[in-house]
Amino acid sequence: MTDREESPAARRRVHRRRAVWIVLAIVLVVGGAALTGLWHVSASPQFCNSCHIMRPYVQAWKVSKHHDVACVQCHYPPGLRDTLWVKFQAISQVAKWATQTYSSKPFAVVEDASCFRSGCHSPAQLESRGVLTFGRGVRFDHRPHLESAKMGRQLRCTSCHSQIVVGKHFEVATSTCFTCHFKGTKNGRELTPVAGCTGCHELPKGEIAVSSIKFNHAQIAQRGVSCEKCHLNVVEGDGDVPRERCLTCHNQPEKLDRYTDRALLHSAHVTERTISCTRCHTEIKHRLPPPVGVPSAQGEPGTRLAMPGRR
Repeated sequence: MTDREESPAARRRVHRRRAVWIVLAIVLVVGGAALTGLWHVSASPQFCNSCHIMRPYVQAWKVSKHHDVACVQCHYPPGLRDTLWVKFQAISQVAKWATQTYSSKPFAVVEDASCFRSGCHSPAQLESRGVLTFGRGVRFDHRPHLESAKMGRQLRCTSCHSQIVVGKHFEVATSTCFTCHFKGTKNGRELTPVAGCTGCHELPKGEIAVSSIKFNHAQIAQRGVSCEKCHLNVVEGDGDVPRERCLTCHNQPEKLDRYTDRALLHSAHVTERTISCTRCHTEIKHRLPPPVGVPSAQGEPGTRLAMPGRR
């Protein structure tokens, strides 16, 4: 058989190979476009809102200070590898939704790297802002909270900024503040909170009238009288960690046996994970009790002495 007789068949084979490559290229282009479109759609807040258990969180996000920041900017860490891993976790959540095996309280981890990504926040920026005021005149400074291993615990952004309940999207949870500042600082009537009372509260200015008595907070403080000498019972609860709470998450004996290793527990739950303090600790409340003679919430007259102040 000559080369001329073989050339038509060879040309047909070449044409077939070209056709196969063209079809493959079209499939890759169309498939890539579809995947890209699916990626962008699945990364949009509208997609998150399509699941009914996520709607309250999306609604809270819409009225939060981060309403102009897409969900994935916080919930997907920077870097392709980490983003793909979180994407896989999100797909597994969709599978749980489809199989009706999901939890009614979704759990999400927001890395510090997401908060400190370019165009968002930075440790230097937060430290330079100095002392801020939030709530009822409570002073706060990011600097000591960003320092490495504060009180033996390396805090994360979500250690304080969290969403323990629906409707509070990435806001400061005061229960976390109280756990850190008051755990183990009360002994009888003696109270020695971390940073002291004036570390968070300013002394009220001017004279305060209580019945027929007038007094000045600054003058009393100058005499060395501590706040709790007048402001009684402003802290309720001890923040203990009942061992049975561990059983709500763990059942491995080797983990339960390390219950007393406080450094390990804080590293695993606070530094490495974003477990809220009240998942382990009993709640500590910090507030002024009603003055003498003022009815309490139960309708009974108040019996605890409290002097007016900014707490």
